[in-house]
Amino acid sequence: MTDVHVPKMGMSTVEVDVVSVLVAVGDAVQVGDELVEIEGDKATFAIEAEVAGTVAEVLVEVGDEREVGDVVVRIEEAR
Repeated sequence: MTDVHVPKMGMSTVEVDVVSVLVAVGDAVQVGDELVEIEGDKATFAIEAEVAGTVAEVLVEVGDEREVGDVVVRIEEAR
């Protein structure tokens, strides 16, 4: 199982808002597929899959506020 985290977006950004959830549990994803869009102080950013597999859990919803390092999606890696 691979956890996908909110990345560090800048020196001062600590919290981000979830503006779009692009996957659902059971979706197949490839490396580079966009999973969640977040918005920080100055930019909107897409969090991408770092592994190929199936979405096992989506831990955020649109409108959620999260901190850098929080888990947003869990992916069961393809075998």
